[in-house]
Amino acid sequence: MKFLKKEKYFKEVSNEWLLLKKLSIKYSTYTKYENIINTHLNISFDNLLMSEIHEDFVMTYFHELIEKNIYSISTLKSIRYVLKSILEYSQMKYHTMNINFNFIKLGKSNNGYKPLTIEQKVSLESHCFQRYEGISLVVLLSLYGGFRLGEVAGLKWEDIDFHTGLISVNRTIERLKVTQESETKTQLMILEPKTITSKRIVPIPKFILDYIRKYYELFDVKDITHYIYTNSHKISDPRNIQYHFQKICQLYGFQINFHTLRHTYATNCIMNDIDVKSLSEMLGHSSVSITLELYVHSTLEFKINQVNKLQKPSFITEL
Repeated sequence: MKFLKKEKYFKEVSNEWLLLKKLSIKYSTYTKYENIINTHLNISFDNLLMSEIHEDFVMTYFHELIEKNIYSISTLKSIRYVLKSILEYSQMKYHTMNINFNFIKLGKSNNGYKPLTIEQKVSLESHCFQRYEGISLVVLLSLYGGFRLGEVAGLKWEDIDFHTGLISVNRTIERLKVTQESETKTQLMILEPKTITSKRIVPIPKFILDYIRKYYELFDVKDITHYIYTNSHKISDPRNIQYHFQKICQLYGFQINFHTLRHTYATNCIMNDIDVKSLSEMLGHSSVSITLELYVHSTLEFKINQVNKLQKPSFITEL
């Protein structure tokens, strides 16, 4: 007597896929994938049998997401990656239909970040250089070192070499969801940097090092294992840094994100002819192509504008 194999629902298969992924990825990545499934995919796919998921359905799903115009390209790409991976897993294990994702074009991602304008940069620098406080310190470090929010939160005094002006990125701080007694809460976690290449050494300009040295002396730092933002063993909370950064932004009427500082750093480096390979390493990108895609195009417009400022020779009257 033959038993019919019970057909799987998307919810079951996505849970299987997530459990497998948990064995091979960082916890922060796991929570990101879990959030994508719970927040985005389950709304449309949760109660569907795998046999009910076909190309037209997937195409319509993404067209509707794009038309809502509330998601960044980066978020859409993450949703596409997770859904594609779940369906590929299902195809391999349960022989469900193959879905072609090549038709789903999402365009290039620039995360919507633009560098600071000259006026914004001058205002922010003036504000921070005149003050010796935690938020000013981390803002200047990100503006002249390109550190991510979690990376600058994770910096300790022992990571700064005052002789060479080099800063080592050894950890990142993230606030992640954890489930305790069936209740979901968030908790600060000290993690390895985002990727292998994110664990890096970054040189900073001498004038920033001078500011840090004076800050260090003013606060009479006794323990180099203290976090630089809290100047204690208390873990720096990225959410707290973001909050105080936004307070500064409100003073000057800026509508920017902390990540804008990293984007400004990268753009300024390219405009000052720092080679892309060195910049890619300082930013901790996994490949030069990421740096090229994210930043080089934004500086080409600047270069075109600069070139067009050149005056034609006076003897040329008409062309």
